[in-house]
Amino acid sequence: MSEPKKGSRWQRFAAWVNGESEPRDPTTQYVMDRKAPLPSPSAELSEARDRLWLKKFIGLYPLAAAVLSLTLIAVLLATVLYIPPFGQPGNPTNNEVSQHYLEHSQEETGASNAVTGMILSYRGFDTLGESCVLFLAVSSVMILLQRDQNNTDGQSLRHLRREAVVERTHPDNILRKSARLLTPFILLFSLYVLLNGESSPGGGFSGGAILGGGLILYSNAYGPERLSRLLTRRVYDAVRLSGLTAYALTYGLYIYTGANAISLDMEWMMTVIDLAVGLVVACTVYGFYTMFQRGKV
Repeated sequence: MSEPKKGSRWQRFAAWVNGESEPRDPTTQYVMDRKAPLPSPSAELSEARDRLWLKKFIGLYPLAAAVLSLTLIAVLLATVLYIPPFGQPGNPTNNEVSQHYLEHSQEETGASNAVTGMILSYRGFDTLGESCVLFLAVSSVMILLQRDQNNTDGQSLRHLRREAVVERTHPDNILRKSARLLTPFILLFSLYVLLNGESSPGGGFSGGAILGGGLILYSNAYGPERLSRLLTRRVYDAVRLSGLTAYALTYGLYIYTGANAISLDMEWMMTVIDLAVGLVVACTVYGFYTMFQRGKV
């Protein structure tokens, strides 16, 4: 794979994302020892107008926020007034949807657990949207809190290195002993929840949260550097992207086969979806922890 040409658009975009300043043309650079020109009257007038506009904006901002909040509250209250009262025949909890879920869930989805069949099949688009939200949330946190030589000053980097040295030289023996005993059982239990989500309470979200908690416990006990030897940034990105992609493809196949009356074993699809959701959730939980702790995976 050929490298991008020097000065190409992709190279300039990558430099902008990494926080690197784009080199200027030497012919257009200003001489440092040249005296700055005095501001013209028009520039002073423009600056005064900007300050006045900013002052008005700061004064009107709370009023606009209050009007927007009150409007949203009024819309929500009006919507609540149109909801059927509890116990009425027209209430959605009393219609045939819930009965259909309970009676035909295993036949139509392959999941003997009605809750899993509802979450991953009947409302699978909503669950896919939630997975996308988690993926985008941890991506946004990584963009904002990433710490490296491009967006962090040397003093902060040295402080992080000193903290890492202190953690290695002064470990918490009680925490390490506890993590050594509990982490294997936590990871094993998370796999059990993920692989049995179609037949028992649990599944992708709960199993992924347990898996992420196990990773956090191990990282907190032995340090993130030790875990990063196995879970590098490249592996981390590949796992969370593969989980979301596997979910989208499997659910798309599930919808296609159901719409065309194609008979397939639905249980393996539920298992793949559970594992995919679990990987996304685990990466999100661990990503939040490690980014807020030290600014990198």
